[in-house]
Amino acid sequence: MRKSRLLLLVGCFSLRAFSQEAGRDTIMIGVGGGFPSGGTYIAGISDSAAFSGSYEFRLFKYLAPEVAVVNTIPNVNYGGEFGPVISRERITLLSFGPRGIVPLMQGRLELFAGVGAAHLWSTDLELTVLGYEAPRWFLQLSGGGRVAIDRRHRFWIGPTVRFTRDGGRPTEEWVSLTGDFGFRF
Repeated sequence: MRKSRLLLLVGCFSLRAFSQEAGRDTIMIGVGGGFPSGGTYIAGISDSAAFSGSYEFRLFKYLAPEVAVVNTIPNVNYGGEFGPVISRERITLLSFGPRGIVPLMQGRLELFAGVGAAHLWSTDLELTVLGYEAPRWFLQLSGGGRVAIDRRHRFWIGPTVRFTRDGGRPTEEWVSLTGDFGFRF
C-alpha cells in the first residue's frame, strides 16, 4: 500500500515536469472565412464567413487535446423547376484530436499543428438527409500560431487554418481560416 502511494506521488511530480508552467486551459474564439475546396457534394456552395470556438487542455508542454467547432453560413445554389434558387445554409464542423505545440520566444509565441476527426451537421438537405451517401465523419488537419499580448501570457491572438476531408474519393473538402482571440487560465 505504501509503495503504491509513493509510486503515485512520483508519477504526479514527473507528469508535472513535462507540463506547462502557466495556465493549462486555453479558450479561443475566431472569425474568418470558410471555403468549400473540392468534392462532388459541395457543388453550388459559395465561400462564406466562418465562426470558430475551441478549447484545449495542455497535458504536456508540447501536447494538448483540442475540441473545436467551426460554423460557416454559405449561400447554396439549387437548380429549381423555375430557375436557380439561392438559399443561406449553416454548416457546422465539430472536431477533436491532439495538437502539438512548439513554444518560442520564452513562451510568448506558439506554433501548433494538429490532426483529428470532425463531424458535420448542416441545414443543407443534400449534405445530410437527402445525401445519404454523404459522409458525416472527416479527417481534419489544423495548424497556426498565436502570440501572447500581455506579460502574464493570458491573452493570445493568431490565425488558425483547418482542412477537413472525407476518406477515399473526395466528396467533401472544407477549409476554414480564422483570426482567433483567446484566454488562457
